Amino acid sequence: MNINKLLAQEIANKVMQVIPYNVNIMDDIGRIIGSGDPERIDNYHQGATLAIEQGSIVSIYHTEGGAKPGVNIPIHFRNKIIGVIGISGDPQVVSPFAELVRVTAELLINQEFLFRERRIKEQMKEEFLYQWVFRNERYDEAFVNNGEVFGIDLTMERKAVVVKSNVNKNIPLYEQEFIFRLNPNLTLFIVPCQSEIVKRIEKSLENVEFKIGIGNPYTHVAASVHEAKRAIEMAEKLGMNQIHCDYKNLKFIDYLTNKDNSLTEMNNFYQELEENPKGRELLETLISYITNSGDMNAISKELHIHRNSLAYRLQKIEMLTNKNPKKFTDLFELFTCYVLYKMKSA
Repeated sequence: MNINKLLAQEIANKVMQVIPYNVNIMDDIGRIIGSGDPERIDNYHQGATLAIEQGSIVSIYHTEGGAKPGVNIPIHFRNKIIGVIGISGDPQVVSPFAELVRVTAELLINQEFLFRERRIKEQMKEEFLYQWVFRNERYDEAFVNNGEVFGIDLTMERKAVVVKSNVNKNIPLYEQEFIFRLNPNLTLFIVPCQSEIVKRIEKSLENVEFKIGIGNPYTHVAASVHEAKRAIEMAEKLGMNQIHCDYKNLKFIDYLTNKDNSLTEMNNFYQELEENPKGRELLETLISYITNSGDMNAISKELHIHRNSLAYRLQKIEMLTNKNPKKFTDLFELFTCYVLYKMKSA
């Protein structure tokens, strides 16, 4: 820790508010870097040089060369002399102030050091957070360890929530929740899966126009960030008026426009149905529902089942896929995914 000129002058000013004598602050080579007498700045102080060499208080009783009468006290930081504080005047008069002045100076220096250390740590944490949010590579051991240093559990599944709004309001955050300003109109939240951040956002932005994009949960948060931003983009391009743009409800549309995306969940769903007798019943029901354009009587007759049984099967499909066959967009997705699955299987 070195004493810079700004800090040295601040110490001199604060000490001189307490004692009625001129104060000089010297660096670790005896050069004056702070003083109640501006003309002495950058001059070397003989008494300070002696105090550094001897490691103790040096009193000067008579004017000798450039040295004036006064007391010079070494300033310590972590058992090392980093400078000297000099009080001008008769040593017998100013000496009683020596310990008070030294303690005041060292407290100010220690306070400055802690502030600087905290600021550096905050900057390092901010840099790490941005690396984390946009990191496409896997998390290696070193990266995970860096996360632990900043109290971030990188093994936890999290979701990204992006808010599009030009209003800058403070949203309360809880443990393991983080916020980033992507641009003036776009704010990113990285939160645990069970977080109710969306409710807090809505409460904070009442009577304000905004959209919320929500990504799926991952341990690799960059994927969720991409999805949350993409959800808002798709909803706006399609003219959807909804406030909540949840990627899981828009993933199929993203697939149609970007074949690099996979529909693994749906593929697994259809594969599981085909491998299970009860599952084949549901698959048969879905195909019949499509070919008969949702006519419940015609479907029941074709499958030789009661309408109640048919309704139960449709509910079962919705429960397993989170897609309602009676809703056109969901039915379109179910059928298209089935076609893609069969073509891929073939």
